[in-house]
Amino acid sequence: MSIIVLLIFWGCDDFLKEEPKGLITPDEFFNSEAEADLAIDGLVARMRTGEVTGEHMVYYQFLGTDLGVVARNQLPGINLVGVYVFDQSNGRVAIMWRELYAGIKDANLVINRIADSPSLSDEEKGRLIAQAQFFRAYIYYRLTTMWGDVPFWKDEIDIEEVSLLGKTPASTIQADMIGELQSAINSGLLSTGRWNQNDGKVTVWAVKMLKAHYHMWRAEYNAARTELIDITQNSPHGPDLAPFGDIFREGNDLNNEIIFGVEFLRGIISNNIHNVAHPNAGAEADAPFALQAFEELDIFTRAALITLRRSFADSFNPNDARLPYTVFDSHTLLDGTEVAFNHIYITKFLRAKVPVSDPLFINPEPDGQTSQPNRLMRLADAYLMLAEAEFMIGGSSAAALAAINKVRQRANLPDLANLTLANIQQERAWELAGETMSSGLIAKHK
Repeated sequence: MSIIVLLIFWGCDDFLKEEPKGLITPDEFFNSEAEADLAIDGLVARMRTGEVTGEHMVYYQFLGTDLGVVARNQLPGINLVGVYVFDQSNGRVAIMWRELYAGIKDANLVINRIADSPSLSDEEKGRLIAQAQFFRAYIYYRLTTMWGDVPFWKDEIDIEEVSLLGKTPASTIQADMIGELQSAINSGLLSTGRWNQNDGKVTVWAVKMLKAHYHMWRAEYNAARTELIDITQNSPHGPDLAPFGDIFREGNDLNNEIIFGVEFLRGIISNNIHNVAHPNAGAEADAPFALQAFEELDIFTRAALITLRRSFADSFNPNDARLPYTVFDSHTLLDGTEVAFNHIYITKFLRAKVPVSDPLFINPEPDGQTSQPNRLMRLADAYLMLAEAEFMIGGSSAAALAAINKVRQRANLPDLANLTLANIQQERAWELAGETMSSGLIAKHK
């Protein structure tokens, strides 16, 4: 835990006036591979808080108000972000900005201290730096896709100097980060196994996936296509997709489809993250028998931030295998009473015995907290990005159709014979509602 404290508080000159005995400083820390590995874990811990990436606001960052409805009217800041308005007067946006840059500061420290360590071998340095570069590039992706031109630095500088920095064009930052990601790939030092075979650490496939996201955002479709074909065809994550429900099933937390995620320890962090959802008890109080239904299903109720729009819920094909795992709007009580909820909840994020037809959880998590990881990158996302890249290159081509139909086949839907950008956007919504880091692709094309 020392390195986590080190990363969060280092640089606050007035944090302590005296030097307590035993305090670890950056100058004293990066002296072994084990210590440097802890520093990388510190970067993961920053993501685990949720605030570095805005994941604690995932329902309205990734599931905008075109798909979702804010279920708590007293949170107007959520509405603003839900419609993709990032206004500096919004306190929740300010939190995202602050925590993202705290993450940049930490990543810069780790990268520079590992590079300067006299104790680490060149191979150890290369492996560790490649992982740290992923985290830095991930955060700059968030910053530049949410705000555009932003302050940019990669050195260790005092907080006072940061405040004097101007803005760097987003295109410049993104090009630099793409170069770093390519350098990490070229190092040959990252694991070529699956994320779940690598103790949750960054693999070469996660780096390729992030690089593909950058290329897609920048409309560099041929470059994105190269990375996505490699991921879908040559990685140990592909080429096949397991049943959709298995991704979220109890006991299958670290499933093979996850290219990169962030693991959690149950009960350690708050439960306001996107791998947990709570029906809104207050909003359902006047719905006949709704609270009884939640009790019968052992569903932990709280104040849900956002729920699905009826128009989106109704857009699913009745035969879509993803429907029961995404839409939870009613329940039949044991006595046969039909219960309709006031809001539509997201089944795959409920840690309860739903859907009734095929419960993802047999043993509900009574406090609503979970050890399930945040699934930031998964194989189906790679196929859908590949479909979009192929479409932007060659229209409704055989390659574009093959990629999107791979996802549709798992969903028990007929193959598309012709493809439009709207088809890709809709398929992303059905497949990834509330998940991953990539619904910015949808927003970009609105």
